[in-house]
Amino acid sequence: MNSFDLYDTAVALVVAGLSVGLTLLWLRYLTRLHRQRMDELLSLREQLHEDPLATLVRQRRTLAKVGLVSVDWRGTWYGTPVAGSLGAKIPRLIASTPLDTALATSSPGVNDRVLSRNFQHDDISLELRVGLRGLRGERRLFAMQAAEVLFAMLQGALAARQLALVAAVSQRARVGVFLQHDMRNLAQWVQLVAEDFAGAEDDQTLMARARRLRSNAPMAANRAERMAQALLNPTWQASLSVPLAPLDAPEPDMLDLDEHIRQAGLLHQVAIELEGGAWLQWDGAALATVLDNVLGNVSNLSRERQLTAHCRVVVLDEGSHVGVHFETPHLPLEIPLDKLFEPWASSGAVNRGLGMYQARKQAQLAGGELSAERLGEGLRVTLRLPCKES
Repeated sequence: MNSFDLYDTAVALVVAGLSVGLTLLWLRYLTRLHRQRMDELLSLREQLHEDPLATLVRQRRTLAKVGLVSVDWRGTWYGTPVAGSLGAKIPRLIASTPLDTALATSSPGVNDRVLSRNFQHDDISLELRVGLRGLRGERRLFAMQAAEVLFAMLQGALAARQLALVAAVSQRARVGVFLQHDMRNLAQWVQLVAEDFAGAEDDQTLMARARRLRSNAPMAANRAERMAQALLNPTWQASLSVPLAPLDAPEPDMLDLDEHIRQAGLLHQVAIELEGGAWLQWDGAALATVLDNVLGNVSNLSRERQLTAHCRVVVLDEGSHVGVHFETPHLPLEIPLDKLFEPWASSGAVNRGLGMYQARKQAQLAGGELSAERLGEGLRVTLRLPCKES
């Protein structure tokens, strides 16, 4: 081999090396550029969650940067027909190829393929298409990857909207269930008052019952106001039985247990035999929920069985807690003890387990505990309240 051949070979090797180096530099530049543009695309995630279709229109420049020059969609959005497009029109006659199939069978030279994805939810039905006409090489590959990311982001956004809607509907239904129980309690109280007045045989009895109604009126009005507020705004802790916490929880109330127990007994017309007493800071709404449901059940069951509505209440200092024991050994329990706090458990046609379930949940949210045990033929329900600040 002469010197000229060696020289030509060396030049060829240098040129090849430079070509490879320049190619690598170019690919590195394209990779960085694509990564930067993909970051811009990923930054649209929150906007897609807020308003998916408007975001596509508003961010058309960002989509074009990642190669999604031609995009269109059509379908229904909560029952309303919708359609839109960005960039050059994509012919409807071109068969759309699912994205995963396109990525698996990608072949060079095909420049008129359309990638598509169908999104189906309860109230949303959309077909989103991305046109690849005119894209070749790495631009086509990057566009396909960007389409995959866009489809995934849109799927996540629509799923999140659906989950939020389901959660909101579930929350309203949950509040509605608790409100129904509260309204039943209030209706039973109204029925109790009506029977009281209907059974008054003389003016003296009538006046005594009117005075009792006047003393109970503020408590009944407070419950009615809470229910009315809950109907207008289900996210507010409106009902005494709704186990929801407000965003800005107020400081616990300083409660006189004796007074609250006596007032609840008057409201439900239950004769209270009270032993002991305490002052402590706790959630007044939670206490009212427990008293309403426990003493309300005593009142209702006693009337159904034509017994005197009576409850012995013992308040004991138990160290770190104050125990409030509601004892009704004379009132037979017709429901299994393990079903007492179970929602929807019943001792007949009337659901009683829901109210006790609500009371226990509300007590727990306020840091207390509600439990029960058998006592004679009946029951002892115990409310334990933390008394660190008593």
